[in-house]
Amino acid sequence: MISVLLIALVIVLYSFQTLFCRLYNKAYPGREDVSPFVYCVYYGVFVSVATFLFGRCTFHPSWQTVLFGLLNAFALLLYNITLIKATATGSYAIANLSLLSGGILIPLLESVLIFGGVLSPIQYVGIALMLIAFGFLNADGLFTKKGEKKEKTNRMFYVYCALLLLANGAYGAFFNAQQKLLNEAERTEMIILTFLPSAVIGLLLVMSKAKKDTLACFKQTRLSTLHLILCCISATVAINLLVYIMSLVDVAVLFTVENGGVLIMSALYATLLFKEKLTLPKIVGLIIAVVSMALLGYASV
Repeated sequence: MISVLLIALVIVLYSFQTLFCRLYNKAYPGREDVSPFVYCVYYGVFVSVATFLFGRCTFHPSWQTVLFGLLNAFALLLYNITLIKATATGSYAIANLSLLSGGILIPLLESVLIFGGVLSPIQYVGIALMLIAFGFLNADGLFTKKGEKKEKTNRMFYVYCALLLLANGAYGAFFNAQQKLLNEAERTEMIILTFLPSAVIGLLLVMSKAKKDTLACFKQTRLSTLHLILCCISATVAINLLVYIMSLVDVAVLFTVENGGVLIMSALYATLLFKEKLTLPKIVGLIIAVVSMALLGYASV
């Protein structure tokens, strides 16, 4: 029961991160092409410093944690870059479907094939339903409307989507592998080694793009600063909780519920706050996602 409540809290926190990140991007006063990397720098430094303080200022990583942390930093960077590239060259819906599917399928394969995880038939049904729900929730962007001209898709779009699927899945899988191999130890070190290197690489990318205008890219307005801080606080608490919950729940179930829950909350935010239309496919997708989460929750108690 405690694990269910903690997962619910993680979903709320990650949905807040998504919401405040969207608001931050709208309020960011600088160049659009460097915005994701500026965010990555602030986000990475904030999460690392806050996690270090929460961890009582201790940092003694083993070589295994260093290895998995750096691999995860690369996965996080690849995720950020391919997300930008995929959404710029093709359908946002397909890109979103790729990242969500990867966030479930790769940890599922890791759990079952590498660490010998055993799921019940109800849990497999729940995971399958969530993948179907993702399709319905993104259906509006997957199909061309009647009378609408279909745009030619850049071939590289499919490469970016494949890399996005792998990157988002690897991110969760590397966290899980490190925790399994070290018996849930060195959580603080793993989080810092994931986010701090990604912030450094993000800074290098901003410098390569903006050159002498690098400092100007980091200037914020009061509104963008507020959204950025709220986003970083939500993300910091969420990632620390998520890594802890990995010791309580099978990651295949955890990431299915977490990804689905965040998508449901994001759809509700889009409807209530940004006045986006809630279409029939989205309603069907929300219902299927809720059923999926109920089945996974029931089977995990």
